[in-house]
Amino acid sequence: MRIETYRSWSALRPDNERWELIAGVPMMMTPPTMRHQRIASNLERLLNAGLSRIGAPREAFQRVGVNLGVEHYDPEPDVVVVDRPSRNDQRYSDRFYLAAEVVSSSDERFLDDTVELYRDHPHCLCILLIRQDRIEIVRETRSPAGTWTRLTLTKPDDEPIVEAVGLRCLVKDLYSGTMS
Repeated sequence: MRIETYRSWSALRPDNERWELIAGVPMMMTPPTMRHQRIASNLERLLNAGLSRIGAPREAFQRVGVNLGVEHYDPEPDVVVVDRPSRNDQRYSDRFYLAAEVVSSSDERFLDDTVELYRDHPHCLCILLIRQDRIEIVRETRSPAGTWTRLTLTKPDDEPIVEAVGLRCLVKDLYSGTMS
């Protein structure tokens, strides 16, 4: 299925259904776990606080569509930093600066393709892959020269700093409310 057809079709689906177009196939997404939602909420809150602190005209959102310019792929990152919306009914953004995925083992089969598409987006500065089953964050950042650097953080007191979007926190802040 092509992206235009998918978006027309998905607009007719009930609001309680969540779909993504992956490799040309519409896939119904199962409801995320509460741990997944807590991590995404923590990240969204920390990003919005950081963006406000640095005075950036951007906002962080959960589950917003991003236009990747790819015919058969229409993902919704778990958390994304985009320019402030220009309309109240906006569902997609042409520019995104950070894309984060809260990852479970069932996501792994599509993860490499997703990350590659995010890297190819000209405005993306950072990709975060946050494991929900253990403390592990993979942070990929783009240098001004366009090269990507990968850092894996596994300690609660590690800092996944991303200055471009105001993110300054500890790993344990992202997992707050999820550790027993």
